[in-house]
Amino acid sequence: MAPNVQTIADLTTRTRVTTGDVPPPLVGATTTVIGNQMFVFAGRLVTTRRMTNDMYILNLETLEWTRFIPPPGAERPPRPRYFHSANAYDNQLVIFGGMGYSRSSEDGLCALDDVCVFDVAKMEWRYGSIAPTLYNARARYAHLSSVSGNLLVIVGGQDMNNQYIPEINVFNIEKWEWIQVRTLSKQCGAYRSVCVSAELPAGILEGDAAAAGDYGFEDVTTPTSGKRQDSLKSGVSSDVSANYRMSYTPVATSAAKDSHSPIFLYSNYNFTDVQRELQMFAPPIKTSQFQLKDRSNEMSGTTLPPGLRFPSGHMLGYHMILAGTYLTPQHQVFQLWSLNISNLIWTKMETGASLSTGSWNRGVLHEAANQFLVFGNRDRSLLDDYNHRQTNFEHVVVINTECFGIYQPPKPSFAPVAQEMGLSMLNDTGMADFEILTRDGVTIPVNSMILAQRWPYFKKLLETSKEDLEIDEKEAPESPNTPPASRKVTLSPNRRTMLLPEPYSIVFALLQFFYADNLLTAQQHQPNVLAQLLILSDMYSIPRLKKLASHALHQMLTLSTASLIYETAALSNEHPLQVRALKVMINAKKAMALQAAASQASSPTTPKPNNLNLSSLSISMPRSATPMLNTGLNTPSTPSYKQPSEAGSSFFDFPAVVQPPVTPVASPPPQPGTFFSLSSSKPKTPPAASKKAAANTTKEKDSDSVSVGTKKGKAMTPAERRKAQERLLNNYGPANMSFGF
Repeated sequence: MAPNVQTIADLTTRTRVTTGDVPPPLVGATTTVIGNQMFVFAGRLVTTRRMTNDMYILNLETLEWTRFIPPPGAERPPRPRYFHSANAYDNQLVIFGGMGYSRSSEDGLCALDDVCVFDVAKMEWRYGSIAPTLYNARARYAHLSSVSGNLLVIVGGQDMNNQYIPEINVFNIEKWEWIQVRTLSKQCGAYRSVCVSAELPAGILEGDAAAAGDYGFEDVTTPTSGKRQDSLKSGVSSDVSANYRMSYTPVATSAAKDSHSPIFLYSNYNFTDVQRELQMFAPPIKTSQFQLKDRSNEMSGTTLPPGLRFPSGHMLGYHMILAGTYLTPQHQVFQLWSLNISNLIWTKMETGASLSTGSWNRGVLHEAANQFLVFGNRDRSLLDDYNHRQTNFEHVVVINTECFGIYQPPKPSFAPVAQEMGLSMLNDTGMADFEILTRDGVTIPVNSMILAQRWPYFKKLLETSKEDLEIDEKEAPESPNTPPASRKVTLSPNRRTMLLPEPYSIVFALLQFFYADNLLTAQQHQPNVLAQLLILSDMYSIPRLKKLASHALHQMLTLSTASLIYETAALSNEHPLQVRALKVMINAKKAMALQAAASQASSPTTPKPNNLNLSSLSISMPRSATPMLNTGLNTPSTPSYKQPSEAGSSFFDFPAVVQPPVTPVASPPPQPGTFFSLSSSKPKTPPAASKKAAANTTKEKDSDSVSVGTKKGKAMTPAERRKAQERLLNNYGPANMSFGF
């Protein structure tokens, strides 16, 4: 590759310099992320070979280091050590084991078996006495550890004779006691293995009962009607044509400390002929025993990870991220791989040129920002630092994991029954005190209190109208022939309607979100509807809708929807989604070129085609890197992906959107964001007016659109964005889902 040429992989990463009290190069130090901070504890200094018990804290937003020194009179930090473990639990840092100093041994070293806690909120160390039991963990270093619920699980490691310890120990952090031990037939340690717990929703591990009911997960496949009807009699519709709830996120469960997640144990060894092993086990609950299952033979992928030395494992969403050093005579590089837990398929995370040069030593996950951070020094040699087991902290490569479809899905804010109740309230016109008028003349009765609670822009309009009411109350009524552009935003007891200049299907899907605080119905999950919801969420600053719509579009990213999603993501400033869509289109274009070359080679006399039909490609591509959960995809009324038809287009088949009868509107609707008077509070269509006024309204619809507000880095005006939105809907409606290059 030519120098200074940027690839699409480079769009996912950036290299930054850390500042402040940067830690010195260390061996065997731990790096643990809690919230927006990373804690580096202990380790051995490279320059003096002396072990330390220093604590360094990195602000992950500013990338500034500070060294923590306990104030006078506070508890002293634990003994100096390295190759210990440090895990996050309930805003605390739990330290176990490692290698430290000893006055009794000949070499002055010993393995440790102590447990101590650093309270992040109070910024102080805390210790406790542990009663001896048959389950106590043996002293060790270079072991693995993970937290599942309120349990600290210690796996493997080595003793002072460098022998692997074949056992798993479980420590109850709340009760401060060792509660279980199990023999392990594998040799596991920090040099070759990773151990990570996964809080997964029901259904992610098909056939594993231990991964569902035993851990407090709940299946969410109850059908919920998304149709506009009089009411939901029993809360659940039995109509086979109902739009089923499509929730990809886990149900809200009890506190994390009360539930125990399964733990994944991955090992690679024999680096000349790499062997890979994957076990999943559940820590014991109460008096039950371990449940261990070998899934090594179930792993697959186009390519599998090579042997990674000193790997680290991290769970984000439905993926396990594996990071480590890959060393061969030809390659010395830090690599990232992801394992989709739903199907156990490995995928390499291409990070561009950022990690191809320099010394990159340690990776950590910043879950809150969907970022993976790799620390090192871009000016040093990876091979030299690896030989010294050295970790550097001067530079960091920030990788946006959402660009790979790896991210934390939005969590439900309410229980499923509450969401279903919200949808039923939208169908109940008796609770409505306001009306939303769509662009095609349909009025939808709504409750203004619910909209004001969920939609800040609507609340602001109501407050502004109440302020204008005092001035406007005694003024003469406006003439029906007054042009819409001259009308003010006013509100009085009989002025209870607002125009939202979108089609009925888009407005109703938006209202369903406001009432349920989630995207639940099949109607909301049509690609063109999701695209419009994403744009509206950016226009009106609705963060939760933006996360939900972006998440759903990640699920629906295919060859036929990539162009629509790419343009939508560009208009709504969703960079990760835009990059993913661009990857799909570029890969498709490459496949088309290869197909054309193969066709020409087999038929030399055939002229080169001018236009290639994308849908004619027989490419096996996953619909998404994130599995679709609890969507009811096996039901006849939920969307299903259809193969290319004779016409040559691939598309999703969704249930038809059920709409109420549209009453023709001859009068001009008010300008967007304005209220107009109705003689009754019951749903009605606007009064008749001249065709000329209607034409004026149509002409001014763009310029009179609701104000979006200026954002940094945006060049589009509201009118331009409205035109782009209209063009997007016209170009990529349900009948136009294919794209070309």
